[in-house]
Amino acid sequence: MSKIFIHIGARKGSISVKNKNIKKIAGQPLIIWTINQAKKIDGVSKIIINTDSSKILNLAKKKKVDLLLKRPSNISNSKSSKFLAWKFAINYLRKKKLIDLEDIFVDLDCTCPLRKIKDINLMIKKFNNYKDQKKKFDGIFTIIKAKKNPYFNLVEYNSRGFLELSKKTKVAINRRQDCPKVFEHVASIYIFKPSFLLKNDSLMSGRLFGHEVDNYTNLDIDSNFDFEIVEYFLKKKKYD
Repeated sequence: MSKIFIHIGARKGSISVKNKNIKKIAGQPLIIWTINQAKKIDGVSKIIINTDSSKILNLAKKKKVDLLLKRPSNISNSKSSKFLAWKFAINYLRKKKLIDLEDIFVDLDCTCPLRKIKDINLMIKKFNNYKDQKKKFDGIFTIIKAKKNPYFNLVEYNSRGFLELSKKTKVAINRRQDCPKVFEHVASIYIFKPSFLLKNDSLMSGRLFGHEVDNYTNLDIDSNFDFEIVEYFLKKKKYD
């Protein structure tokens, strides 16, 4: 039976909100919300904190997180991709012979504390179903229907300096309802095969499925304004 590893990555630096991952929100540090969620997921083998912050490691230690990884500085700056942190974690787990290629690697982004436990469990169930069906895929991540559509009302400047539609079709589309469906990437829940993380260097290089979430789950803290909105809903217990 496949083991489930929950990965939580959190840098100490943040450009948008100072010390975002340890800043208190609705009474406790932001990262604690995600650690508490991880502890509620069915059948978890190990919970992993991956960070360059001693303060975050101390918080995780108090919460009795299974594995504490000190991330090197060269993959911890504002330009470092999330994928590099995943690769660092998966390489560590392989080196220590803790994870097999048939296991399940789940990443929870701590800037989305309004995610629902039922979505995480549903995504794990979907992942296992796809494996049982022998589907050729690498992972699943959360998505939401896009509020704007590049075939209809998203524009960009062309080489002549004038605005035009971001996505063009041979036949003009006059109604938004007639556009191809597009989705926004929600940086909340990701589930991968370990082999995908070992062999690749970017998320969209994989064969990926999406799991649609609701408007509350979609909320991601990327500014002080986002922080206030998410805190409002956490206090209203608009989660789980």
